[in-house]
Amino acid sequence: MNVTFEHTTVVYDDKIAEVLVGFVNHILIAYNEETLRRLVADYAEKSTLDQYFVYGFGSHHFWLSQKKITDPEKVFNYRILIVKF
Repeated sequence: MNVTFEHTTVVYDDKIAEVLVGFVNHILIAYNEETLRRLVADYAEKSTLDQYFVYGFGSHHFWLSQKKITDPEKVFNYRILIVKF
């Protein structure tokens, strides 16, 4: 797995940094796509990841973007990170 940060994170809540660092630490142990999917689902269930971020899987990668502070239904037009597998 190769985790690449592509953009800065807007830290408008003290918990955002904690959630993001915890998430990255969680997914770094993934060794294939199946494990990554399981780890993402597990972390999302146990944390407030969905409150601050949106994410998904492409055919060969996982991406994470941040929700906007003014309207959590909207997302910034860039990815925070990408994980290639």
